[in-house]
Amino acid sequence: MAESAASPSSQSPTLFGWMQLVRLPTVFTILADVSGAYLLVAGGLVSPARFAMVLLAGVCLYWAGMVLNDVFDVEKDRRERPQRPIPSGAVSLFAARRAGWVLLIIGVIVGAASGYVDVGDAVARTWLPAAVSVALACMIVTYDGPLKPTPYAPAAMGACRFLSFLLGASVVLPVVNGAPEIPRFVWSAALGFGVYVMGITTLARDEAMGGDPTNRRTGLALILIGILMLAFAPGLATKEQQLGLAVRPSGQFAIMMVLIAVPVVIRAARLQVRSSPKAIGMTIRAALLTIIPFSAAFAFLGAGQEWGLAVFALVAPAIFLSAKLQVT
Repeated sequence: MAESAASPSSQSPTLFGWMQLVRLPTVFTILADVSGAYLLVAGGLVSPARFAMVLLAGVCLYWAGMVLNDVFDVEKDRRERPQRPIPSGAVSLFAARRAGWVLLIIGVIVGAASGYVDVGDAVARTWLPAAVSVALACMIVTYDGPLKPTPYAPAAMGACRFLSFLLGASVVLPVVNGAPEIPRFVWSAALGFGVYVMGITTLARDEAMGGDPTNRRTGLALILIGILMLAFAPGLATKEQQLGLAVRPSGQFAIMMVLIAVPVVIRAARLQVRSSPKAIGMTIRAALLTIIPFSAAFAFLGAGQEWGLAVFALVAPAIFLSAKLQVT
């Protein structure tokens, strides 16, 4: 995606470089999907400590992935994208490498600890956040390192988003006989986010050259499948589980999710007949930011309209910052 026309002249070059390095606008999608998963399962703020910790863990792991992505790609960026923060000198390679690994470690530690705090009647002690945090950290490093140049990269990126959603849910899932119980509708929602992001990543491959036609077609197909999985995931809840939701799942929820996705689908469909680096970049931007209203819909389903609106409000800073900073 082409660099934003916004100039960092009014800001510290180093601060602007770090903001660009961590893709600041898209961190709101992590806050949204972690919150959406938590609220879908918890039905509200049942444990503020766990909620805060799992949000912090999600952000740290995401930023670690963004920073390490550029650390691993530094030689390629020096040749093809010298304006990026590390090759341009806005952020030193040493500082970026250190920050990336520190953020990864902090994310795993905070995520793991979240399952052992505030134990009481509302939430039980659980090892699942630790397992998900470790799995997510491993997948981040695997994607940023060996898998990125391979055909498996989109699946790895999708797995990261799947685990991110699951991380938000993991701290409030019921524990039965010492084992966390993950309802089918939570699995399906997490998988829907994973497939959707897998489609975005496929669409983004070879972005600088206008995209490969096969990748554009496959990306659109995966995005559509992901949207349908998200739309119909709540329908997999049992009658007992539906009673625990603030809003009962219905066909209206599915229609709402499809309507949210319409602008992204139209953009992705247009790419099939006319593609350019700029058009692909704008489609990726729109598709990524649409994760926020998707997540808000799940927050609304689990915890009601106030929480749904609170999560949806993350769209505002995300859009504002995405006009000034790259999202890919």
